[in-house]
Amino acid sequence: MIKVLARIFTAVVGIPVIILLALEGGYPFFLLILSLALMGLYEYYWLTNLPQLLRHWGYLISALLLITINRQQFRYSWLVFAGGIILLLSAMLFGFDQYNFGQAGAALLGVCYIPLFLSCLLLIRSLPLGRRLTIMVFILTWITDTLAFFVGSRFGRRRLMAKISPQKTWAGAWAGLAGSVTAAFWAAPYVDLEPTAAIFTGVTTGIAAVLGDLIESALKRLAGVKDSGTILPGHGGILDRFDALLLVAPTAYFVLSWWHSRGG
Repeated sequence: MIKVLARIFTAVVGIPVIILLALEGGYPFFLLILSLALMGLYEYYWLTNLPQLLRHWGYLISALLLITINRQQFRYSWLVFAGGIILLLSAMLFGFDQYNFGQAGAALLGVCYIPLFLSCLLLIRSLPLGRRLTIMVFILTWITDTLAFFVGSRFGRRRLMAKISPQKTWAGAWAGLAGSVTAAFWAAPYVDLEPTAAIFTGVTTGIAAVLGDLIESALKRLAGVKDSGTILPGHGGILDRFDALLLVAPTAYFVLSWWHSRGG
């Protein structure tokens, strides 16, 4: 009961802050994404038990990548990414007796999995009607998460992937997906989406949310921990709370940018 109350309190405080920063855009929203990315990356590197040098490499490249994407979108970000890989390979070359390529791969995956995926929120914010679209993406994710949690815990019987997360059920997954589609359909007139595009957005982001949740659960299972952190009362860490959003953000960006590019 205490955990549920803490979970509700964190949501009541955190959701308005996120919405306000998304509406504001600019540097306030960028600093939100940067903070979430670096804190999430910190938890990921803790879970994977990486050496300090590789962790610092990840923080540096992530910050530079997000700064570049915020200012230039994908135009020059590939240079930062390529330079980061060269720097990482150099660390492997000169520290071959201290590090291995498995650790380098884990460091690189962390940058791709957290900062790069979260940067898609910055790109969504830059689209036409970006303020509304960004709010919609957050709401779709929250609705999917919330319905999956409450319906799954109350009515779920058949486990979705018992070896990875015994608490997640097919009932919860279907409820989350239905909630995502319904919310996207309801939001369609406000974000200039046709009903078909809205349904497609709801389906793809709903599936992405479920997969994002499972991926983070698998990561914690491999690390042998229950939560990725303790910074958010009732939720755990940043990855525990934003795991679904990590996959929803790039999915929504490519779907929405494709829709707008074709004049939808």
